[in-house]
Amino acid sequence: MTNLTHKRATVNGVRLNYVVAGKGPVVLCMHGWPQNHREFMPVIDRLAEHYTFIAPDLRGFADSDKPYQGYDPINIAKDMLGLLEVEQAHTFHILSHDLGGPPSVALAYLAAERALSLATIETPFFGLDFPGYVDPRVPYWHLSMHMNMDISRALIEGREDMYLRHFFRDFAYNPTAMPESDIDYYVMQMRQPGNLRASLNHYGSIPQMAEQTAQLTKGKLTIPVLAWGGEVSFGDHCFTSAKHIALSAKGGVIEQCGHWVFEEKPEFISAELHQFWRGVAV
Repeated sequence: MTNLTHKRATVNGVRLNYVVAGKGPVVLCMHGWPQNHREFMPVIDRLAEHYTFIAPDLRGFADSDKPYQGYDPINIAKDMLGLLEVEQAHTFHILSHDLGGPPSVALAYLAAERALSLATIETPFFGLDFPGYVDPRVPYWHLSMHMNMDISRALIEGREDMYLRHFFRDFAYNPTAMPESDIDYYVMQMRQPGNLRASLNHYGSIPQMAEQTAQLTKGKLTIPVLAWGGEVSFGDHCFTSAKHIALSAKGGVIEQCGHWVFEEKPEFISAELHQFWRGVAV
């Protein structure tokens, strides 16, 4: 296991817990629900000799603050800009997964002159409009349910283990791919006071995600983008969406893979990321 340096910083009015590891060009990692910085360990362990990883628990998760507001993509991007300032990282790659994706797109636009690239894995793209585009709220039942935060919280509290286990097993190609130790860790996290309520705010902000993404993507991203989706999860949604918003996009569909790409296909995604980042001028 790679040695991690655990840190805290107050940025944009919120205190974030984060880890730093490795050496080389900076990679800022933005996780999804219901995870935290831990989900990037398969990549960090394989690539820490080449890159410096900064991986926060986003607002609302784990050991970061859990405010009642501020979960729209642009504001979370501002959280990240504050964290990068603390770490004195002027240029950086962006790596995101799941609901960490929409704010990572916002960050790529807000910091277009500093961001080197955007790699967004199994990301739902809201607010786009192109032939063949399907809003992720249509095929995925839980997105609309989680947007109704009060009823979701009432139904999930006390059943976190059963509920999260459903996602980790049923949203994977191989239902045993997510280690039991990781599942136990994320269940423990979700039972922390305020974590379920706060993390559901990321879903409650989906209408703002759609609105902000629609506005941001009126212009094309000029930095290189890498977008992969799992065969039995988002499929080609991620790559086709990336091609719509960026001048340069690579990626596609990962065979025999579901939503949890870093745990299901760690060797594949690490190799793809390394190749992608090596090809980007620093």
